[in-house]
Amino acid sequence: MGETADIADAMLIPMYLSQIDWARVYELDTRRYAADYLPMGTADRLSWAQFAESVPAMFRGTLHGSDSDVLVVAKSLTWSDQDVNVYVGSENRPQVRSFLDLTEPAFVAVFAWHIAVAREVSSALGHEVYVTHGFNPQDSSPDAHSVAAKFHTHLHIPDLERRRPVVPAGLSHFDRLAVIEPYSVVLWDALRHFLTARGSRSRWRTAPGFGFISIVTPLDDMLADDLRLLFALLADVHSTYLELVEVFTAGRVEQRTGHERYVPLPPGERDHRLSTFTECAEWLSADSAAVLRYLARNLAPADARDSPGSRRISSARQAWIAKGLSGAVNFVVSAADAFVRIDIAPRVISTSGATKVISTSPTIIRKDRGVATAADQQRMRGFHQTVLAAVTRVQSAPLQQRSKPSTSSSPVPPVSSA
Repeated sequence: MGETADIADAMLIPMYLSQIDWARVYELDTRRYAADYLPMGTADRLSWAQFAESVPAMFRGTLHGSDSDVLVVAKSLTWSDQDVNVYVGSENRPQVRSFLDLTEPAFVAVFAWHIAVAREVSSALGHEVYVTHGFNPQDSSPDAHSVAAKFHTHLHIPDLERRRPVVPAGLSHFDRLAVIEPYSVVLWDALRHFLTARGSRSRWRTAPGFGFISIVTPLDDMLADDLRLLFALLADVHSTYLELVEVFTAGRVEQRTGHERYVPLPPGERDHRLSTFTECAEWLSADSAAVLRYLARNLAPADARDSPGSRRISSARQAWIAKGLSGAVNFVVSAADAFVRIDIAPRVISTSGATKVISTSPTIIRKDRGVATAADQQRMRGFHQTVLAAVTRVQSAPLQQRSKPSTSSSPVPPVSSA
């Protein structure tokens, strides 16, 4: 993409779209599994203690060495027919909405536990297992999280059998933006700059994806160190996002659209601030600079969509800049090898999408397409049983008591039953 910088603003998004291999992009319909699941408005207003008492949890535990609770919850609207939510929080601490609210030790403990559980599930079922954490606690865009005020992850196995190829002409502009997310080139540059500064390039194998970046690292006794490094990287990504918010906006928001949206600065001021930013950010490639120039020149005060929850975008003014750092971190674990893949997908224009588009191939999920069939329900119940068995195995055997051949030999703190 070395020619990006020379392409006119009007051509930037079409250029990214032209690079997609549409034969590898899919859609998947998923169904509703539990009609009585807590609605977003109710769940978000509850304290952690009230939420933990009310949510239909299959497992309740305490993360070892902390006062954080872990709740494994059967989902209502799913990403596949093998999918659960895991919530983390504490009644003794402020509300935890995303990884941004975790300390470094808590971040390591939370995701090391998830990786251990995912590896047990992978060993039992013979499939890659995904652990996905969306971080859009301030963004209320259409298709954002159903429960935004509680830290949670999706532990799931992508449904590869029932996907169907997309018809590109039938995709909304919302869907197209969710697949490409040009801001990921900025993230790629930031990752390379981060690793160069720390001399950590030798252990992490990194690669740019389309709309995300990937890191592959061994699952060994240095996993905790990798998670600490990941925590520092994400903090760096957040810091860069805040700098760019100051480039494009004055931090003021409006709610005319039904959402809190940043109000862009006048175009001339955005150009001036971006010039100052890029002069200092020598790590930016020509591709990244082109994307940032596109934002500087094309952001406009938001126009309301057909309704606050509409996914239909008919003008650039309806593609709002996300309020708050948005996107997802995705851990892909397989018991068949000794590595974990970490995908990071940023979302700057508020298309949400999170890592529903990160899979073997990008997959756009169409949720709530009717009530789950008896066969769907049976498959989901089997997955629930596998997850619960995995949680039990992880919590019952601390690392120092595990034998070397165990598929769960990564350094993970146990969970004790609540």
